[in-house]
Amino acid sequence: MSGQAHPKVLERFATLAEAMQGAIVHAEDITPEDAPRILAILDREGRLVLAGATCDGGVAWCHPVSDAAEARAVVSEASQTRAQAMRAAEWHEHGLARRLRHHADLLDARLVDPLWRVFASRARQIAA
Repeated sequence: MSGQAHPKVLERFATLAEAMQGAIVHAEDITPEDAPRILAILDREGRLVLAGATCDGGVAWCHPVSDAAEARAVVSEASQTRAQAMRAAEWHEHGLARRLRHHADLLDARLVDPLWRVFASRARQIAA
């Protein structure tokens, strides 16, 4: 999936490793002029398994939250960042607003489903 307003299914994969590789192949086709994109890997029930931002033809995978307390802190920070983006847009600072919204989206990308947190964290370590 891409981080666009309307998610787009790129492909279905049998394993997380195949999905991660598929995301990287997709990221290679994104030009630097394109808006920043977030790719998300979801399981068949639609739960977030892993997400990352496209970067220089690759994917910078987001570090999944480790527990509920960290998830709450990330949700709070993302909410505050979106509020800052709204204020920046009101002040006609559209570039800043866009960067703040993207940062909030990256924070949200860390909110991996509790079922997948340990697995996703380990997969991210192996990929690095």
